[in-house]
Amino acid sequence: MDKKKQYRSLTNNERQYISLKVIKAISSYLQLFISPIIARRIISAILIIAGVRNASITELTGLSERGISDLKNQLMNENVDSLFEVKSGRGRKSKLKDVESRIIEEIEKGNYQTLQQIADMIQEKFEIHVSIMAVSRLLKKTKSES
Repeated sequence: MDKKKQYRSLTNNERQYISLKVIKAISSYLQLFISPIIARRIISAILIIAGVRNASITELTGLSERGISDLKNQLMNENVDSLFEVKSGRGRKSKLKDVESRIIEEIEKGNYQTLQQIADMIQEKFEIHVSIMAVSRLLKKTKSES
C-alpha cells in the first residue's frame, strides 16, 4: 500500500523519468535477440496502444514522427505482422537510374582515370549533372552487382 501512495505522489516529470529508464532497459534487452529497429517498433506499438502521444514516443524510442504515424495506421488496419518487417527508406531516387547500363558501357569503352572525368562524361553525353559522390555510389553499386 505504501508503494502505491509513493507512486501516486510522484510528479509527472518523475514518472516520465522512470518510464524512460524502464523503456530503455526493455529496449536494450530486446536488442539482444532482435534488431534494434524492430525492438523500437515493438516498444512504440506498445506505447501507441497505451495512448502515449506521438511526440513522447519519438522522444522515448527515437522513432521518427512519420514512422510512428505509419505504425499507428498499420495497427489500426490490424496489420500486426508488419511490425516485424524492416523496410528501406523513402529517399530520393537516383538521377542515373534509367541510364546506368549505358554509363557503365561508356566507362568500359573509354579511358577515364578519375571520378571527375566520369562525372564530366555523364554531363556531356547524357546531359545529367552528377556529383563525384554519385559517380562513386554508381561504381560501388555496379561492382557489387557483378
